Amino acid sequence: QSHQRNEMDDLKRLYVDLPHGGKVPLTELATVDHTQGAARISRDDTRRRVVVGVNVRDRDLQSVVDEIQNLIDSTIELPVGYSITFGGQFENLQRAKERLLIAVPLALGLIFLMLYLAFKSLRKALIIYSAIPLAAVGGVVLLWIRGMPFSISAGVGFIALFGIAVLNGIVLMEHFKELQNKEFESMDALIKEGAKDRLRAVLLTALAAALGFLPMAVSTNAGAEVQRPLATVVIGGLITATLLTLVVLPVLYALFLEHKKSGLSGSNVKWGSVIVLSLLGGHAMAQDTTKSLEELESMALLNNAELKTAVAKAETARALVVGAYNFDKTQLYYSYDQNNLAMNNKPLNVFGIAQDFEFPTVYFARRKVNKAHYLRETSLLDIERKKIRARLRQLFYRYQVLRQKEAIYRELDSLYKHFSQRAHRRFELGETNYLEKVTAQSTWKKMQVALQRAEQHVKMARDSIGVLVQAKEPFEIEGKPPVKLLLSPVQFENLPEMTYLEKSITHKKAQVGLARQAFLPDVGFEYFQGTNSNLGDHLYGYQMGIKIPLLFSGQRARLRAAKQQQMATMAQSNLAQIQLQAKYQMLLSKLENHKKYLAYYETEGNKLAEEILKMAEIGFKNGEIDFFQYIQSIGNAQEIQLGYLDELHNYNKTIIEIEHLSFN
Repeated sequence: QSHQRNEMDDLKRLYVDLPHGGKVPLTELATVDHTQGAARISRDDTRRRVVVGVNVRDRDLQSVVDEIQNLIDSTIELPVGYSITFGGQFENLQRAKERLLIAVPLALGLIFLMLYLAFKSLRKALIIYSAIPLAAVGGVVLLWIRGMPFSISAGVGFIALFGIAVLNGIVLMEHFKELQNKEFESMDALIKEGAKDRLRAVLLTALAAALGFLPMAVSTNAGAEVQRPLATVVIGGLITATLLTLVVLPVLYALFLEHKKSGLSGSNVKWGSVIVLSLLGGHAMAQDTTKSLEELESMALLNNAELKTAVAKAETARALVVGAYNFDKTQLYYSYDQNNLAMNNKPLNVFGIAQDFEFPTVYFARRKVNKAHYLRETSLLDIERKKIRARLRQLFYRYQVLRQKEAIYRELDSLYKHFSQRAHRRFELGETNYLEKVTAQSTWKKMQVALQRAEQHVKMARDSIGVLVQAKEPFEIEGKPPVKLLLSPVQFENLPEMTYLEKSITHKKAQVGLARQAFLPDVGFEYFQGTNSNLGDHLYGYQMGIKIPLLFSGQRARLRAAKQQQMATMAQSNLAQIQLQAKYQMLLSKLENHKKYLAYYETEGNKLAEEILKMAEIGFKNGEIDFFQYIQSIGNAQEIQLGYLDELHNYNKTIIEIEHLSFN
């Protein structure tokens, strides 16, 4: 303190030189005092910086920083101009992660490119490349077993692992390629021989790399925190990658590669591939068989027999488009007639070929008819798809409503069962009369019947969906609570029914055009050669002609009939459009009524039902109401809940009918 006091006295005795001459004591320009302050002030971009150091042990940096950030966000309000940033090793981690986001995809891409350049085959490259995902799984699993977090060194280990993992695949694939030039009875024999020949090489390759990284994996010296994650990733990945190489790679080889030159059959291997792939990945898929509406719709469009029939009809019509160019059979003939004598009074041996053609424009007109028919069948196919979607949506939302009703009945059944037992006990104790006991039992039995009926309805709805979907495997239906659907605007010009009407008119017009073509003449061509023992073999001739329809009264009637069919189709189209518009307006009015009723339940009814149930429960427990009043209150609340579900079902059903507007 005496030293500080002396320094203060010395400062106070200092003089400051003025610019224009003279001196002024420092005490007149500033107040000199001794206070506590920062020993060092650091700045970044002219802003003061205060460093708080944290050492992290037995945890990863990312989770620690996330936890600190959450605490700061929830407990500290920074003044204006203040900010908190994380530096040090965490900043290095962020930079390294950004580099890995570039390095890892680049390494994967280069590995695949080199595999493709080595084998000149996309399939073979992909088969070997499949070792990388399973190798990554092994690395992650071993990190988790050892309790190590993901770090930059682990990321580098994954890059090294990906390169090592494909080596065994290359060794095995090259040997399979060599064995294709030899004779084997089947693909099974080739794969077994190849895997047996390269078993030692594959195991030694993986074992050498794994043992090389083993000292790093168990190291505890300085820098071991960097070495251990890298070595752990490589060792764990090599274990699963070796399994892939010895088991799955031969299966994929037999499943996706065809060997036409060797004529090998791999049916047994392919059956084995199904089993192996099922063991590796099928278990997880088999666990979840619950299907949403979108999944059920995809299954129905794929499996429904009615839709398959419509698809077959459309494909048949498509095949007939090319069949429009249908020519008459070519006639090959031989003629020998003793009445047809040459100049040497000997008959000719005549060989000839004859072909009749319709007028060329007839074929184009017939193709136009067949194409219009195909487009009409395509429209019918779209209509059939639309009907299946609409039917499935109605069944799906009805199933959800029935499930909700079943839950209500089940809850009421449990409630009535409980009070029936209580009423029976109270009757035994003499606290109530026989009428209350019998009424409680009969009400419970009645609810049991209602519950069984609800369960049966749910089962029937599930079966109806199954009949429509026609899935090959059993499945469950998503049982979420029913929701209120939203109406999407209907665009009449995009309806498949309108397209069908347009295509029907086009088809009839094309048929009229084809009927007109029948008045055109047919064309015939004939070429023949004759032989004679004296005159030689160079006698030839040809004949061309046309067939003119002179008696065409029947064809004129067919043309008239085609025109009448065209007019009838146009009239039916206009009528169908009017009916669609009328049905649309009728459904809108129907929807408006359901909307009003549903609004009552949403705003008042459901809340009222909850309040009735709540007050009835309290009143009955407190003795304010008797059993009969309680039963009546429960019944009223039940009617409101069930009424809401019925109205919701009717509303959603009308929405679906509007969005899938159709003729019937």
